[in-house]
Amino acid sequence: MELRPVTKVTSAQLAADQMLAMIRRGVWQPGDQLPSERELTDKLKLGRSTVREALQVLSTLNVIQAIPGQGSYIKTLRGDELFRPDLISLLIKDAAILDLIATREMIEPQTVRLACLRASEEELAKISRMLDEHERALEGGEPIAEYARTFHIMLAETSHNGVAATFIRSILDLLQERRRADMTLEAKRRELQEHSEILRLVRERDGEGAASYLIRHIVASAVTDLPVEPREAAWDELSSPGSTRPHQRSAEE
Repeated sequence: MELRPVTKVTSAQLAADQMLAMIRRGVWQPGDQLPSERELTDKLKLGRSTVREALQVLSTLNVIQAIPGQGSYIKTLRGDELFRPDLISLLIKDAAILDLIATREMIEPQTVRLACLRASEEELAKISRMLDEHERALEGGEPIAEYARTFHIMLAETSHNGVAATFIRSILDLLQERRRADMTLEAKRRELQEHSEILRLVRERDGEGAASYLIRHIVASAVTDLPVEPREAAWDELSSPGSTRPHQRSAEE
């Protein structure tokens, strides 16, 4: 195991995290006025300049609106704004990558069940053509990471559940930043093969089969795509009773 750079989290970021958590829990509602800078300084036990920096973070993320002479107010956000990758990154940092993957394991299989019910043949044909492009890029030695991400996003969109699709897109955007750059050609081909199998199950409208296979695919991705340090932890945390380790599954299939 190699030492990794330590990410410094400022007091302003921690304060912004707390305030964003209050908004997400509904303690502060859209339209509510935030406590004054003086009140925030007293409650957070921080200097006024740090509190102003935290408020600027929330303003930059489009969470609050500062009105001169009046104060700061919570903005009304659409679902795709509330779950933007930069917003989530503010909270999770690298330490919660396993929580992020576990969340994906909870949401995406349910979304693919909906896709089996709602996806049109035209939408599925479009995904199939994208997989053909993925295969040509792979065999041509071109970068394929974006194809892998796009497959899951396109599949989620066929569920016609915008909130779920936004969640999945945000999660994948964050995981993409942590994806290994040295995946073997064998692993890349296996990934494409698994995507093709998921699409086949969706086309057959096999919701349970697609969801079950997708869970195994997510776990396999976690333990093969992650940097070295979190791989075993990912397996221990994400695998469920009866699951098969990816390399064992490949031998069986």
